Amino acid sequence: MEQFSVSFFEENFKQYIERNKDVFSKVHAMNAYYRSIVGTLINDHLNKNAEIVRRIRNLEEAYNNVKSEQ
Repeated sequence: MEQFSVSFFEENFKQYIERNKDVFSKVHAMNAYYRSIVGTLINDHLNKNAEIVRRIRNLEEAYNNVKSEQ
């Protein structure tokens, strides 16, 4: 699985939801993970803006995919 791909983020969302199911609802866990990743990407010193945009787009797509699952 390619790091920072949609499937990478989907799997991480699911793992985060599972690890925090006693504390957060699905949506709250997803939002916490999302904010954490976005904060990390914004503060990351990547030289290529296109790479940051690609990662954020993949994160967004994964968020929407996992959120819509039942």
